[in-house]
Amino acid sequence: MKINNYGKVVLVILTCSILYYSCGIFGTKSELTKKIEELGKDGVLDCNDLNELTKYVQKNYEDRSLKRFIKNGKVEQSSIKEYLGKNAGKSKLDFGNCDGIKVVPNFSIYLENSASMDGYVKGVSNFEAVLSNLVIGLNYHYDQEHVKFSFINSDIYPSDISNVDSFFKSLEPGVAPFKVGNQFVSELNQCFEKVLTKMKQNDVSIFVSDCIYSLEKGRSSQEGLIYQENLTKNAYMQRLKQSDFSTAIIKLNSSFNGVYYNYKNEKTSLHNVDRPYYVWIMGDDILVQDLLNKLKLEDLPGYQHSFFLEGKKDVNPNTQYLSTNSKGQAHYRANEPTSLKKIKFLDGIFQFSLAVDLNNFPDKKSLLDIDNYSISSGASVVAIQEIPKNNQPALIKQNDWNRIKDNGFTHLMTLKIDQKTFPEQLNISYRSQIPKWVSSSSTRDDSDVHSTLQQTFGFNNLVHGVYEAYKIHNNNNDVLFEIKYNLTK
Repeated sequence: MKINNYGKVVLVILTCSILYYSCGIFGTKSELTKKIEELGKDGVLDCNDLNELTKYVQKNYEDRSLKRFIKNGKVEQSSIKEYLGKNAGKSKLDFGNCDGIKVVPNFSIYLENSASMDGYVKGVSNFEAVLSNLVIGLNYHYDQEHVKFSFINSDIYPSDISNVDSFFKSLEPGVAPFKVGNQFVSELNQCFEKVLTKMKQNDVSIFVSDCIYSLEKGRSSQEGLIYQENLTKNAYMQRLKQSDFSTAIIKLNSSFNGVYYNYKNEKTSLHNVDRPYYVWIMGDDILVQDLLNKLKLEDLPGYQHSFFLEGKKDVNPNTQYLSTNSKGQAHYRANEPTSLKKIKFLDGIFQFSLAVDLNNFPDKKSLLDIDNYSISSGASVVAIQEIPKNNQPALIKQNDWNRIKDNGFTHLMTLKIDQKTFPEQLNISYRSQIPKWVSSSSTRDDSDVHSTLQQTFGFNNLVHGVYEAYKIHNNNNDVLFEIKYNLTK
């Protein structure tokens, strides 16, 4: 068969395209192929590998060879599965049910039962209600056999919670099961070390405490808190060296009837006052997020605030340009999802909105704080709002909503561009910062406890030590995610 010159050109283009998308130019393996081979080194491609590949596509969504996996600005995991079915090489596919957690985690609840905690279990309190809700929720959503409960002070003391109702009704100071171990020797950092050391890869550890630092005799308040902070940082850094894990810190409030010990170890009797306490949830990021999604801790009695810290994260959220809240105009094409062209200003301003999928970032309150965002000079974040279920009440224009309603977007971000200082590259970074509630919940002098009832001695130092450990682990990078758009007039 004769092929004319036009046919030869077409044949060459087709051949080069096949080489580019499958192995790369001139037989060199593509980055996608290398990634699949790396994940399949153990001979199996499973749900974890599928999730890793999904993250890889999300991170490199501008790569033309990965466009096949993206629809309406969102990575389609089904397309990746289909591709792996044809390009897994010698690796066996074992996806099973990848919609949920494949292996049931082990949950270990540690309740600090030092003498300073007695006041929370005197009579009926929110504190006991929260603990029982945690256990009941874990038993329901996971497997009761995988939920363990222990008291912790100078050592760890496992306790039987097979009968949840009778166990929590029996919690009273000075009697079993709450009275166990040496309740007058409980160093907070030693508790963290014990909990973190026992935490394995498939474990989620839940630590409940008033989180009050105990200072060594002879040290000033300032010196003692810095020393304790460094011990906390070291405990976390040693565990982060082994593997990534996330930490959710939840502040709650409960009635307190008992003795309060200040930093000088002086006693004050408190009756029917509200005092803060904290629930720390530590474990693999996916496991912790799954727990938070199922248990809805913000609905617990006495819930006040939360702070979420995580290890190295390389997933940037999917976004979609919208005309909602717009001022001015821009030319947008679906095949160039992060480019806005031919921008026209109204009174020197171009304003628009982005639908953003922030499902992977559970610290909901912090996400709504525009002070946590850094943005290119000449641009500003006007507002960021949670998208209500079914867009009711209507937050997004109907024509925009019809385009995005099935794509899993969680937030609406409204942005403003100044014509005078127009940025050609729009960069939006969300930074992990210690929220303001941490410092307002902390005191360095609890001598007069009646004036600091809603504060915890040294709490700011405690959280700062953990924050610094994560920051160092993440190579001093506090950016959790970035959104980038190209802008042209």
